[in-house]
Amino acid sequence: MNPLSPIRCDVGIFGVSVNRNIVGGLYGRDVELAQISRTLERVSSREISPAGAVIMLSGVSGAGKSALAEAVLEEAEHLGYDCVRTACEPFHEGMSYFPVRELVRQMAGGRPVGELVAEQFGSGSSEVEMAAVSESISADPASRREAIVATFTNVIMGDYRKTGSSPRLLFIDDLEHLDVGSADALICLVSRLNEGPVVILGAFRSDRVAEPTHPIRPVIASARRMEGVYQNHEIRGFDVVGFGSLVESLLGGPAKLPETVTRKLYEETEGNPLFTRELIRMLCSPDPRSGRVSLSQVDDVWLFDGDIGSWDIPDSVEEVIASRLNLLDVEERHELELAAVVGRRFAFAVLHGLMEAGEDELLRDMEKFLDVDLIRELQTSDESFEFSHGKIRDVLYAQLSGLRKRRLHAQVAGVISNLRASSNEDWDALIGEHLYLAAKYADAFPYLLRAARNAQATGASTEAAALFGKALESSDGVVFDGDDSRASIQLELVNAYISASEVAKAGRLLAQLTGAANPSSIRTVALDLLGDVLLFEGEIDQALAAYEESRRLAEALDDTEALCEVLCDLAELHGRQYERQAGIAPAIAESHRIQYVTHVDEAFAMRADLAPGPLRARALRNKAKLSRVSGDLSVAESLYRQAIDTVDGRVASHRFLVPYAKTLRRAGKAKEALEHIERVISWSTQVGSARSQAIGWQYKATFLMTLAKDEKSFSEANAAAERALHGHRSIGYAQGIRETEIVLGEIALRTGDLRRALEWFTSAADARDLASNELLEVIAIELDANGEEDRAALIRDSVEAEAATA
Repeated sequence: MNPLSPIRCDVGIFGVSVNRNIVGGLYGRDVELAQISRTLERVSSREISPAGAVIMLSGVSGAGKSALAEAVLEEAEHLGYDCVRTACEPFHEGMSYFPVRELVRQMAGGRPVGELVAEQFGSGSSEVEMAAVSESISADPASRREAIVATFTNVIMGDYRKTGSSPRLLFIDDLEHLDVGSADALICLVSRLNEGPVVILGAFRSDRVAEPTHPIRPVIASARRMEGVYQNHEIRGFDVVGFGSLVESLLGGPAKLPETVTRKLYEETEGNPLFTRELIRMLCSPDPRSGRVSLSQVDDVWLFDGDIGSWDIPDSVEEVIASRLNLLDVEERHELELAAVVGRRFAFAVLHGLMEAGEDELLRDMEKFLDVDLIRELQTSDESFEFSHGKIRDVLYAQLSGLRKRRLHAQVAGVISNLRASSNEDWDALIGEHLYLAAKYADAFPYLLRAARNAQATGASTEAAALFGKALESSDGVVFDGDDSRASIQLELVNAYISASEVAKAGRLLAQLTGAANPSSIRTVALDLLGDVLLFEGEIDQALAAYEESRRLAEALDDTEALCEVLCDLAELHGRQYERQAGIAPAIAESHRIQYVTHVDEAFAMRADLAPGPLRARALRNKAKLSRVSGDLSVAESLYRQAIDTVDGRVASHRFLVPYAKTLRRAGKAKEALEHIERVISWSTQVGSARSQAIGWQYKATFLMTLAKDEKSFSEANAAAERALHGHRSIGYAQGIRETEIVLGEIALRTGDLRRALEWFTSAADARDLASNELLEVIAIELDANGEEDRAALIRDSVEAEAATA
């Protein structure tokens, strides 16, 4: 028997069929497969809600996740599913959105994504705008991130706008290596599973995702919140009762083994299918010392003919796999080692580029590896393969010496550099990672830095932070370009940390960068960022001190951009404090108001010296808000429009359009304002953002309320507000809850239900000891501070009416 060949019959990497009539040909997973099959049938029928499903397979390595996944894929294809698959890899670190991009690439069939979306939704649709924003260099990082995750889901769900489209199954393996951006994309898809028959199938090692901060955790949490959508299958090893049958299934026929042999196998493997399979394979092979075969088949029955006392059983599955790989000839082993350095998956073109062998010779070896179940072929356009189990790749890679790994990583980087179709962040991150692992740090540096900046520009801050860190590690001896320096890149790393909410790491690095030994240009920016960190931690006074010191340095340097940035920070901080204190401590509020107005005007005066982009837009928005609150609505309207056009007018995020819509409403253009709010709701629905959707519905309710003239229109406004409140409560967004309760109170007040209005206002203000007229005045003052004088006036009219009645 060929010691590398599969054991007699059709072998999966963790189990084999005893009967090919069993769906999927998988032993011992009948219960799990039956439950998953029912889910696949339910989704494909499109008759029972929910429309989609999320199925996770978890367990330790070798337990059988991949085998079950393969059986599920086979069953899905049998049911008419369009199956698309990919995997996450440790070598994809820094390649933001890799599994998402790969799935989209396969579904688009190589076509530009924008072209596909236009075909699905129409050339003038908001979905086409979303796809364009995902590639826009003028859009802010947060908006690009939202657009990327929304476009991923749009591509998937766009097919279901027409009849006759097949259900779709997306399989993502090795989710323990999932990046944060891709997790956000999956959360978006989960939130929209009601739009079409889509099943998300994932597999991950449970021991690798134990941390509550792991990116897969919020994906699972979002799926759990949707009734009937989520199911998890914890795949474990077999117990002693079923172990004998597992052995027979792996052998592919009946076996008459001594109980001591079966017990010994179980004790060594603890029922792990992969370990059991590899041990059986070893026992079916000639002993290297005696040439004796312990397990052999006689008259179709497997018998044991060995000395159990002399067994030299490896301590782990890794050692068994290593023994098997040692039987390869040198050239074959070298080919697999190169593939292991590329990753769990590898394209034939990359492997061919690494080899001196001709294409035909390499193809023959690939076919041999397929035959002996070391790799499997993927049905992808780039002619890729993957190791049939990650353990095989891990063993090959682990057995390489450090020097050899470095040499091979350098070779891989060279081949990928020659093969890449264009320069983009994915290739930069991958090439930079291989050069980094090759210890060619100076060569890796520009790739890592470019990839880090691209990741940050698309809102993938966690990946950006990792890449900036590696770029800094690789920067010794590097001659920096232009204004770059080690300290300036450290500031970019701080920005990435803050965006990723890793404020503790940002604070530690800022402690170094704010020191007097640093150049003033670095300290200026570092102090401004320190103010952001302190504000995040609720240290208002310390944040103000940091901002003021940053401002002093920026003025001394005559640094327009740094000065405008910190002036905007100061303006926004004082503005928030003014709004919070307006109805509670009028003297303190007035002090903050004066500072707020001063800083807004100072930043606005610098706008002409700023390049188009987020900072200029920020200065314009702050001035627009001040103008709106001051009642100069025509100026506010013009400034908001300028701010939107300064970045990317296609972005319909609530952060940009809600303030503009509020201004339009106050200017008597409520219907136009509602159109912009509908854009916000459409954008946030595509993005799958519950918070943004709730904010959109909150302002839709507000605007409908101000337009309402009869019971029907007030009822429509109330329904929108109830929907907003439900959304805010589902995510615990306190500010949104409070503001929506005020709207509901106003609707009740305008429809003559004072008692109900006071209940809503009491809840919003959290002030149960105030008299009704005092409570109404507190709400009115808050509305005044937000530039909503007309709404405040109606509340005060109610106070006067109540007083007159009394």
